[in-house]
Amino acid sequence: MKNINQYNFDIIHVATHLRDTLEYVLPREHDAKLFEQRKQVLTKGLEVETPLGKFLEANKDKFTEMMEKYREMLDELYGDNSTILVKTAEGKIRVDHSQHLKIYQYVTEIMEPLRDIIYFHVNLARQHNEAEPIIEDLMPVDDRHYRLFSTLLIMQDFEKSFFEFQKVMSESQGKPTPQSNYIVQNELSVYAKMLRSIREHNHFIDNDSLDALDKCLQVVEMSEGRRERRDNKNFPDLFKEAIDGLNTRVQANAPKWQELFNKALQEMLADIRKANGGAQA
Repeated sequence: MKNINQYNFDIIHVATHLRDTLEYVLPREHDAKLFEQRKQVLTKGLEVETPLGKFLEANKDKFTEMMEKYREMLDELYGDNSTILVKTAEGKIRVDHSQHLKIYQYVTEIMEPLRDIIYFHVNLARQHNEAEPIIEDLMPVDDRHYRLFSTLLIMQDFEKSFFEFQKVMSESQGKPTPQSNYIVQNELSVYAKMLRSIREHNHFIDNDSLDALDKCLQVVEMSEGRRERRDNKNFPDLFKEAIDGLNTRVQANAPKWQELFNKALQEMLADIRKANGGAQA
């Protein structure tokens, strides 16, 4: 792997651990050892001797907001005093599932400028005739994996908030209340903004994935009263169709992403071992 692509893959590796931070919203056990590995990769990503840290230091005037948000994320999610992700004596991570929104916000707000940095280096490699299939093949699959996975998780929480909103409005006989207004302003509108941003910045063009993302946004618009319900279906069915479609695309794309990512990782590790005279990477 050429130097510029090694450099870029190191940044992709950081982005992968940022994306995988989203896994903490899943209702399952989370291992503290894996948590520490993610923390180490994400923390090291800001150090000036690493590719990402070096780039951010050289361009800090353009990425000040991202760097501040990144450091805040490390403290709020991975810090010892985090109230969102807490290590237990049993070697697990206890997640405060009432704070999913914070996890989503950190990941989505940092990810877009981070992916801009990745694509800057992809384009730079192309301009210098140093682009290689091992990165070129990975990039659309990697971008698709992030956007499908993040949309799937956010859409599930959007659905929960929407049905809570409907319940509150039903109890108040259709009249807005402080609680219903809170749900709209602090949950539904925030989720909707994230979902639209994720769809807007995609770097892939396959119809199956784009249609799955678009179907979710159509359901969001229906819930906002900006689009009529298709075939007059009820909201539970509309959400189920959209989320099932996304889940199908995630399941189809994930193995391909894993294959291409592992291939690039093994090649980079082999290059490092070679450069170190066969020493362990």
